[in-house]
Amino acid sequence: MTDFFMVFYSSPNWVFIALGGILLIIELLGTSGYGLWSGIAAIIVGLIAWILPLSWPILWILFAILTLVSAYLWWLWLKKQGKDKSNKGEINQPQQDLIGIKTVVTDAIVNGSGRVKIKDGTWSARCVENLNVGQRVEIIAVDGLILDVLPINQ
Repeated sequence: MTDFFMVFYSSPNWVFIALGGILLIIELLGTSGYGLWSGIAAIIVGLIAWILPLSWPILWILFAILTLVSAYLWWLWLKKQGKDKSNKGEINQPQQDLIGIKTVVTDAIVNGSGRVKIKDGTWSARCVENLNVGQRVEIIAVDGLILDVLPINQ
């Protein structure tokens, strides 16, 4: 049994490559990318340990630094691509994403109530002004399934 641990102690490259493989398998279970980047960092450290004889503490510090840097770069890339979920509407309220959309009135808004077109359907809408069919409006708020709109002055 002691020989087993001595092999690992004398071969840190295999420890980090195995750790990378385990983290990549964990990523397959759905960790949203963190297992992926940690696994890649571990494999890179394993390859570095294979080439350079570094001590265990240096390798663990290198693994931590590579994991943080890769996760940060991944986060920056997601933010640049517009896929950062932190700026989305509240959970289970996707209609909040409708705010800011410009559309047209399909049923005249009279006495504060009417309908507007969104993609291939229509939504109930309300406005403080009476608006004619075809009037361009912007969605400013969502109250359940009713959209609050304001006319766009052209």
